[in-house]
Amino acid sequence: MNSHSHNKPLVGISRCLLGDQVRYDGDSKPLSDETLAALNRACELVAVCPEVEAGLGIPRPPVRLTTSSEAPDLDRPRVTGREDAALDVTDLLYAYSENKVKQLEKLSGFIFKSRSPSCGLHSTPVFINNEQISSDGTGVFAATLCKQYPCLVTVDEIGLADQDALERFIHDVSQAKKNRKD
Repeated sequence: MNSHSHNKPLVGISRCLLGDQVRYDGDSKPLSDETLAALNRACELVAVCPEVEAGLGIPRPPVRLTTSSEAPDLDRPRVTGREDAALDVTDLLYAYSENKVKQLEKLSGFIFKSRSPSCGLHSTPVFINNEQISSDGTGVFAATLCKQYPCLVTVDEIGLADQDALERFIHDVSQAKKNRKD
């Protein structure tokens, strides 16, 4: 880390938003060049892909948030296969997330991928028996990070859709870094 970047706030970001082809289908969902350029000028970005880092391959079967009809739990949903309900990566993703967030204490903010079963922020569908019961679930990693660091400045890529929102996020993470004094 050079001395210039040391003064920038550290901001975690879902790797697929940087253009890395890490999504379940081997694709990416990059932010616009202008947004990435503004973020890189103001922040030091820390790329994270919970599903890949937890050991799931690329490509991989798609997963989604689920809960049971007997004991619905929207606060701790399961992560199961979209096409194969027997595929269950819940324990793997929770274990990874609980371990990974301990390494991210110096972050001032995080930019999540919306609707993701690992990174969605109040935007991920939750299902019971193939029926969507909620559209505002939070992915396993996002929920774990936000619980561990409730003052962390968080947003998903949709929340950076306009210039004012992007500038507000950059301002907020800069303020968070100043308040950290580390």
